[in-house]
Amino acid sequence: MQQPGAMATGNLAEPGLRILGGLIDVVILIIINVVIGGLFTAVKLQAISGLINLIVDLAYFGYLWSSRGQSVGMMPFGFVVRDAQTGQFPSMGKSVLRGFIWSIEAGLTVCLVGAIGWLWMLWDPQRQAIHDKVAGTIVTKG
Repeated sequence: MQQPGAMATGNLAEPGLRILGGLIDVVILIIINVVIGGLFTAVKLQAISGLINLIVDLAYFGYLWSSRGQSVGMMPFGFVVRDAQTGQFPSMGKSVLRGFIWSIEAGLTVCLVGAIGWLWMLWDPQRQAIHDKVAGTIVTKG
């Protein structure tokens, strides 16, 4: 029996398009992070640019997922992040947690560990990537 508020599996977002949407977000965040890194290099405060980039990345995801249910990369596909228990947009805390794990996965993709986290949705019955499992979220169409 399905829990109240839980989403039906037939409405889950397609994994391939989720990955494409994630790549759109990666490009956006790389551009923002490069600009921030350049600004801090100019003023010789390189040590804190990584921390500021992480804060900006988490704010990007935290705000967009908790207020709109979608990041910019999800918008073209109409995908929405939802709390797996309630079906609502995730809280700011869950959104930031999901964004933190997402960022770790993106950063570790080059050494396969992060790629497994992203690709987990390909064989998971709820199409959840590791960042979804940790944050208790699912991604749906609309």
